[in-house]
Amino acid sequence: MTTPLGPDPSAPVVTDPVCGQTIAPDAPSSHEHSGTTYRFCGETCHRRFIADPDGYLTGTRSAAPAAPVPDDGEDPEVRALSRRLAVAIVLGVVIAALAMTDVIAPGKPLASMFGELPLLIVQAVLATVVVFWCGGPLLARGWRALRTWRPDMFTLVGLGVGAAYLYSLAALAYQLSGAEPLAGVTQVQTNLAPGVAGGVAAGVELVAPRGDGAIQPFFETAAGIVVLVLVGQLLELRARQRTGDAVRKLLRLTPQAARVVLPDGREEDLPLELVRPGDAVRVRPNERVPVDGVITQGTTNIDESMLTGEPVVVEKGPGMKVMAGTQNALGTVTVEAVRVRDDTVLAQIARLVGRAQETRVPLQRTADRIARWFVPLVILASLLTFVGWVAAGIATTHASWDEVTAKNWFRAESWSEVVEKGWLTYGVICAVAVLIIACPSALGLAAPTPVVVGVGRAARDGVLFREGVALEKLSATDTVLIDKTGTLTEGRPWIVAVEGSVGEDPNRVLALAAAVERGTEHPIGAAIVWEAVRRELPIETATDVEAHPGKGVRGEVAGTRVVVGTLKFLRESGVHREGLLSEAHTHRVAGHGVVLIGVGDRCVGLVAFSDPLRATSKDAVAKLKSDGVRVVIVTGDNPDTAKAVARRLEIDDVIAETLPAEKYAVVLKFKGEGRTVAMAGDGINDAPALAAADVGIALGTGTGAAISAAGVTLVRPDLRAVAKARDLSRRTVRTIRQNLVLAFAYNLLAIPIAAGLLVPLGGGLISPVWAAAAMSISSVSVVLNSLRLSRA
Repeated sequence: MTTPLGPDPSAPVVTDPVCGQTIAPDAPSSHEHSGTTYRFCGETCHRRFIADPDGYLTGTRSAAPAAPVPDDGEDPEVRALSRRLAVAIVLGVVIAALAMTDVIAPGKPLASMFGELPLLIVQAVLATVVVFWCGGPLLARGWRALRTWRPDMFTLVGLGVGAAYLYSLAALAYQLSGAEPLAGVTQVQTNLAPGVAGGVAAGVELVAPRGDGAIQPFFETAAGIVVLVLVGQLLELRARQRTGDAVRKLLRLTPQAARVVLPDGREEDLPLELVRPGDAVRVRPNERVPVDGVITQGTTNIDESMLTGEPVVVEKGPGMKVMAGTQNALGTVTVEAVRVRDDTVLAQIARLVGRAQETRVPLQRTADRIARWFVPLVILASLLTFVGWVAAGIATTHASWDEVTAKNWFRAESWSEVVEKGWLTYGVICAVAVLIIACPSALGLAAPTPVVVGVGRAARDGVLFREGVALEKLSATDTVLIDKTGTLTEGRPWIVAVEGSVGEDPNRVLALAAAVERGTEHPIGAAIVWEAVRRELPIETATDVEAHPGKGVRGEVAGTRVVVGTLKFLRESGVHREGLLSEAHTHRVAGHGVVLIGVGDRCVGLVAFSDPLRATSKDAVAKLKSDGVRVVIVTGDNPDTAKAVARRLEIDDVIAETLPAEKYAVVLKFKGEGRTVAMAGDGINDAPALAAADVGIALGTGTGAAISAAGVTLVRPDLRAVAKARDLSRRTVRTIRQNLVLAFAYNLLAIPIAAGLLVPLGGGLISPVWAAAAMSISSVSVVLNSLRLSRA
């Protein structure tokens, strides 16, 4: 209240509890909480208060959080691993330089300047940092696996790194003790195979023991193992990150605010987290659509290429769906929000891709089971290698077995000769090399890396895998069951005829049908309502409306029971006096769908509609059939209509008039015949069958129930993507198998060489550092082989 002199000091002061602004006592936005009415300066503060009233009243929250912005930065896991790898590389280079300079350069310049033992101590300190800080996560994972008696590749990584590090510490301690040097590699080869000792030059020269007989630590090997394993892990993480880049780019296209039309007609920009389903959102020219919804006012063109991949704009008008992130053209439209924030198609894409990349395919579980028995076998091979070298030393340093027996080699003092002549040292070195070179890092990468890359590649083509298992199973699919309405057809039926029985006005029949169909989500119901609106017919309010998926809908209109649906549903609902059956048959043979309308116990008319085939359906069916896949139409529609569609698509198998439970039974029947079944659909009535199939395929334009039940979602309603996804699935499975063969073949070849098989033949030994390099090369080759899928 005001006076000519200013505000009335006796008027109550009202403060917005969210922003603190002083507002009029009769401000239109208000909310009652705990018996008190609070008023707000606008709808933004009003909605923020409703979201957290106690937070604003107690002062623990003074403002709504800023709208989230998708993270453009590098993944935290990648960043942390990169930091550890960078430190490991720097320190590893220093260690290698200190270890190798005196071997390469004449005159041992570093040892002459600083002394050999101080250089070894520096290497030990630096290697400790590399092993326990840079390689800490690797050791921790190996220990967890060992502690739970489920050994994996990280168990062997930990054993290899630990063996190299501990052996080097022991060698350093040996040198610090001032003990006598031991036999070198040439002496050992001479004992094993006299006359071929010169062949050592043809082999890989051993780093330790050195030719002068000193036990040489190889801290550079321990550091090198950590570096190379971290490289393999980083390659895998970066591959996973790259596959999600396209999704993140899409998410950044979604506006962080929406212009909401309030009930009083005002418009207000609200943060996206405050927008709710049912809100009217105004989308102006050149703006991006902030929600998934349906246009209620206006016409425009929408560019959906960033989501569907189609390089054309689509004309949109009232009743048509739009998706968040798509680009509006020059028209202003009002959109009723249906899905917001995390429920939009874009958000579902992100979740599906992320979930699929984290799941394990059956082949991957097979690799895990193999790794569990492979690890103990490698440990056994390492122990046998050590025992074999010691036994060879005992055998070659004595003239006969009687001499060996006489010395009683089970006594500790009898081992001194084997130790002094280098056999024990070689046993340790070769045992460590076996542990290192057999590290199954390539086996661990064989399955997950192709899955990560394959799921990301499919996402770029608009095919979203919920789980990696769907990616593998799709490759074996030999039968595809396809729903008709909304899957093979556009799912946007239009009315071609409305007929009444004798004495019935077709417009009255249509108005009654529209009354019970109003509010339905079924495309046919929506088409009936829009046709009634187009004819400017009065639509009464129906009560007690019951929808029966796959059958129809019924309700009360002005006290009279009205039933809309199939003939069988009309009979179930008490409609006994039938008519128009010949007219319905004529429409169905022409490929039109038909619903009958019953009032009381009498059929009063029918509505015939046309649902045009998708332009891509025939090509999609042809591609699947040419690939040896059996294609079957499974629909709730009438057999005549379904067969007409099948003829146009050249599909031989049709199963019609199926209810949701019957579609589910059809899937089980084909699976019971030993077939691998994929089911494609888009409606609520398809959800049970989608869940029962080996691979459920839902159209992204379909219902939420269908998408939730399916293992695969097609962003754009183009069944040709199924053939593409099936081809990519086969490539992915083939790549996994190639990786498994590559990993095992490498180990079968490398382990005997690491154990010293070449030495009796005049070759050399593979030192642990070369074993680490070879092990990592196998991992890198597996990753590179997997990355080929990104170009498929």
